[in-house]
Amino acid sequence: MKNFLSKIVLTLLLLPFTLAAKQPNIVFILSDDAGFEEFGVYKVKKGIASNTPNIDALAERGVVFKQAWTQAICGPSRSMVLSGNYAVHNGAYDNKIYYLKNPEDYKRKDRLPSFTKVLKDAGYAVAVAGKWHNPAGFDILTNSKDLGVDSYTVWNADPKPFEEILGKKLVPDSTWEASAITGAPKISRYWKPGIIENGKVLTTTMKDYGPDIFSDAIVDFIDEQAKAKKPFLAYYTMVLPHGAHTPTPDDVAKGAVASNKTVPKGTEQGAKNFLSQMNYADKLVGKIVNKIEQLGITEDTYIVYASDNGTTSSAKGKAVEYGVHVPFVVAGADVKQRGMTDELMDFTDVLPTFAELADTKIPGHFNVDGQSMAAFLKGKSDSTKDVIYSFPGPGSLVRTKDYLLEAVAPIYGQPEGRLYKTNGSYDGRGYENITHNIEYANIKKKMLAHLVAMENPLPTSFDDPIWVNSKKMIKGKKFFDNKKRAKKHLELPKDYKFYDESF
Repeated sequence: MKNFLSKIVLTLLLLPFTLAAKQPNIVFILSDDAGFEEFGVYKVKKGIASNTPNIDALAERGVVFKQAWTQAICGPSRSMVLSGNYAVHNGAYDNKIYYLKNPEDYKRKDRLPSFTKVLKDAGYAVAVAGKWHNPAGFDILTNSKDLGVDSYTVWNADPKPFEEILGKKLVPDSTWEASAITGAPKISRYWKPGIIENGKVLTTTMKDYGPDIFSDAIVDFIDEQAKAKKPFLAYYTMVLPHGAHTPTPDDVAKGAVASNKTVPKGTEQGAKNFLSQMNYADKLVGKIVNKIEQLGITEDTYIVYASDNGTTSSAKGKAVEYGVHVPFVVAGADVKQRGMTDELMDFTDVLPTFAELADTKIPGHFNVDGQSMAAFLKGKSDSTKDVIYSFPGPGSLVRTKDYLLEAVAPIYGQPEGRLYKTNGSYDGRGYENITHNIEYANIKKKMLAHLVAMENPLPTSFDDPIWVNSKKMIKGKKFFDNKKRAKKHLELPKDYKFYDESF
């Protein structure tokens, strides 16, 4: 009887701990260069079978944002999502434009938060695999611990870190990739990939496919942490699809030759390669989801799928909505099954959302532009935020549910951009150009005021000495300071000219 009473007392004493909510796991998958229109769930490409069945199935289980915005190109997009800050505060506008108004901020390594560190400090195991490329002061190869990353398996295009680790000069050969703009050789991300894992260079051959290695690293990490019953953050930054570079293992199995030779997406073969890469990326998402289900941790795990920017050779890099409009799907754990939602979000919201889901706080000295979506995801609220922004290169965009202001670019003589009434559309079909409609003068004033509130410190003229006095800006001036680029930066992609793009 005495032992029985002792057990009851002990149970009551431990009850607060057993009732405490378990910290959920978070798996964040980020594709490379695939706009929202590439995914079946968005139904932009009508009349064709979906190329992304696993991601579509994931979407059916949770919530899909019709409007999710990021930056228009990879590095700045990753800076935005990791730090919870827009380019106007983190400095990353384009891969060729990195600008901070206060020069001293360039030297501050602790200037920005990161969701990896916030969750690490909350007790999470943190792993990263895939493409890092983060210009806003986040270098995983030298600062993994400061970023809160326990293990990493990452690709890097630059041979320098490989040479430093290996102690020898690397000589480009036919297995290397070629830069899309300059044609210069760079380390491959696909076949015979260049991968650094926790400070060591992996040995690979032309039989090894980078996306398989990265996804395996994520699956192994999930398996290890689940068995250890430790909450984890798995950040899988895919290298797929990117451009129409290479055949996938599925293509090789059908007779294609493994190669890293760039095939332009605009060619027939390039288009086939791109679709194959998209489909293979979808299969890797399915592989990770299946692992989570096999481990029986679906109810404890949030799965987030997104992409970093608009599609290559379509809208990537442009200051128009298709350049910054990406898929964003959340499922698992206690996510309310909403399907497609009209609520707005952008990549600044990811960090505060992850922090709230993990039941932790972002250190108060950090600026964070985003807002947590946790209550909305859990069904405790039916709204997110009223306004979303993006600042691609020398351009700006702002959107509400009903109105879109895009292609704002004072440096190209377009300080007020193009204003649209969206009429319930999320893909451009049905947008009404109201740029010069006096009936919407107050709306235009409000939309421009939103941009003023999120002040952009970039110079508004290429004659400003900042462009030539700063090493971080010289590339930007060389690339953007010409009439051809001005036109391309502000025009709609040719396959999605669904609305009037006149100023």
